[in-house]
Amino acid sequence: MLSVGVDLGGHTISAALVERKGETARMLSRADRETPGSRGLDEVVQIIAGMVDEVSQGRQISFVGIGIPGFLDKTRRKITRLTNFSGLENVYFLEHLAPVLNRRGLSPLIGMENDANCSAVGEAFCGAAKGCRDFIVLTLGTGIGSGIFVNGGLLTGAHGMAGESGHMTISGKSDMSCGCGSVGHLETIASADYIERGARQEGLPPNFRLLWNMRDDKRADALISNALDALAGGIASLVVVLDPEKIILSGGMSKAEGLAEEVRARTLRWLPLPLREQLRIEASALGTEAALYGAASISMLER
Repeated sequence: MLSVGVDLGGHTISAALVERKGETARMLSRADRETPGSRGLDEVVQIIAGMVDEVSQGRQISFVGIGIPGFLDKTRRKITRLTNFSGLENVYFLEHLAPVLNRRGLSPLIGMENDANCSAVGEAFCGAAKGCRDFIVLTLGTGIGSGIFVNGGLLTGAHGMAGESGHMTISGKSDMSCGCGSVGHLETIASADYIERGARQEGLPPNFRLLWNMRDDKRADALISNALDALAGGIASLVVVLDPEKIILSGGMSKAEGLAEEVRARTLRWLPLPLREQLRIEASALGTEAALYGAASISMLER
């Protein structure tokens, strides 16, 4: 089966042609484009359709899945909240995409899912969570997202919005405003965006990877330590509620050498003793490709 996975990001849009044979999957081609500055509906749809056409290379594809960085309705037909794009909120996105694909001679089934959920699906089918039934993927980058599998199935909740761990309340400070419209959330304290804003205020380079390697500077170390403490507290809360087999760290921040080990050490002190022995935290096996593999595979999920 040939399908295309698309990862819609605030800075980059990626698409990949994925071939699945039984339990194995491989990526046959990939394309990456800069997200248009307007981030408007029409331009985004045109770019995605063009990329699907490009990676398909004239082959017959059965499915196109889109990873969306925001809240979706339960039916997975409407984007309900997407703070970093204009004109994409309360939009039946697939209804705009389908006719544009059709004009290019493409008529696959199409679907969409939250991008962090796509990463979890990718890890489940061919990554670090293969063989696991209960696990959590945390995507650490500009914001913080998560995809959660419980008893072998993707957790979506009563309204389709479960798993938004970046919006767990961590701080009571009313000035910690979040792009979702609320305050005090995990991603306002522990995301790369938060760390980099703090670095800019301190006169340090606003780049997480550079800051990670500058921790001999007390200012850089304080910024990162505060963020990792908040992240560890959030993970501990997830662990006591869900009791996962493992936590998988994905996204740009997860590439920092030793991050998983340090986060695990910080998380242990928040956990009840019986859960400490079971805590497994590791980096993604697929990196940025997890969301692409997952988006291409969401049609295979049991809903």
